[in-house]
Amino acid sequence: MTRTWVEIDRGALLQNHGRVREMLPPGCGIMAVVKADAYGHGAVEVAGLLSDRVECFGVASAYEAFELRKNGIENDILILGGTSKELFPELVACGIMPSVFDEGAAEALSAAAGDGAAPCFIAVDTGMSRIGFPDDTNGFESIRKIASLGNIAIKGIFSHFARADEADKTSAQAQLTRFRRFTSRLDAAGISVGLKCLSNSAGIMELDAAFDMVREGIILYGIYPSDEVDRTKIPLRPVLSLKTRVELVKTVPPGTGVSYGHISVTERTTKIATLCAGYADGVPRLLSNCGSVLIRGKRAPIIGRVCMDQMMVDVTDIPGVSEDDIATIIGRDGDAYISVDEVAAEAETIPYEVLCSLSRPRLPRVYIG
Repeated sequence: MTRTWVEIDRGALLQNHGRVREMLPPGCGIMAVVKADAYGHGAVEVAGLLSDRVECFGVASAYEAFELRKNGIENDILILGGTSKELFPELVACGIMPSVFDEGAAEALSAAAGDGAAPCFIAVDTGMSRIGFPDDTNGFESIRKIASLGNIAIKGIFSHFARADEADKTSAQAQLTRFRRFTSRLDAAGISVGLKCLSNSAGIMELDAAFDMVREGIILYGIYPSDEVDRTKIPLRPVLSLKTRVELVKTVPPGTGVSYGHISVTERTTKIATLCAGYADGVPRLLSNCGSVLIRGKRAPIIGRVCMDQMMVDVTDIPGVSEDDIATIIGRDGDAYISVDEVAAEAETIPYEVLCSLSRPRLPRVYIG
């Protein structure tokens, strides 16, 4: 019997993807972002589900790209971050596209291509201050040089919004203007940079910035980019649930300390359920003595500190709780529901971090729907 697991609703994921597709202009491609093991949802499985529905997959590292190739994913794959030059020959052999934002890296990639042409995307910095050529004359000249290399095939150019998920779109609109102006300058000079890609999930929802391709990230998994986006624009279904089991139920008297440090002391005769999940399973330790889980369709408050492998909840007011009962940490149980947003708020973080902490091999995944 599995102690703690993640459930992935394939139907919800496909529905979210379909709704994103409906928002886009005809001919606009989709890059499904499956980095960080598809935000904790399983990159290989998600990519397999979407392989005939998207034009490209986005990952963070060469390792993630190689895992997709090893598991039969034949779509275009873009590494959204940097890649060691030593890996360029293997990237070329596998047909994986690195992001290029350095002339030296472009030259090394061209050399690794041999008699062929290595595909890549150019990264340009329009305001994130992370990676990318500057959107100025220096950046323009660097890209001109790269485009002239004989063994480089520039398949696209991309940038990344820093503040598209905010209600005030001043910054995002400024980035959009910079990207449009810079790519238009390249076009006017006859420098072919392929597909233009700017929008992330918030950009898809909030801005007229589709260009040739968009990056479908957190919204694919049924989570909105922030509380400031207009959620009425696209109805989403959460894809992931996190579940565990009751390991032991015990009754303790008033005045009993619970878990490390005894930050919780019972004020009444209390029935405590010990669950088979802890912070090693992705349960934020900041949920200690706050938040709740669902057991038998009711909320059970978390009491005491969340441990590495276990946590305790108060089930005094939930009749009939027993060993092996399912406890839902994220997801639905009957009419009750705990969202990733709720868990993130209790843990003083963002849904992205909560999802990305639900990694293998600790947590098996069960695919439903």
